[in-house]
Amino acid sequence: MPQKALFNKARKTQGKSLAANRHGKILKQKKGKFALQPKRDSAKKILDDGMELTKAINKKNEEAAAGKAEQSGGRLGIVKAPPSADKDSKYGPKKPR
Repeated sequence: MPQKALFNKARKTQGKSLAANRHGKILKQKKGKFALQPKRDSAKKILDDGMELTKAINKKNEEAAAGKAEQSGGRLGIVKAPPSADKDSKYGPKKPR
């Protein structure tokens, strides 16, 4: 007589449990960059095209706002960091540990 498969209950994969030192505190939202670049080349191209479009729209909006401010007698200049400025330089030098 052929044997049947054993009727073991399927084990559920255990997810992450709550931190032991949380003690009723709520989770705070993490800050940082969450826009991860996709792996597929076609999706990367779509993302890059969207980013370029966003940059163009933002630039046009800033120029329009600056133009309106100039018309009404004020002065609004679009400030852009020099290309030599490093992104981390605004936070000061790194401290040794």
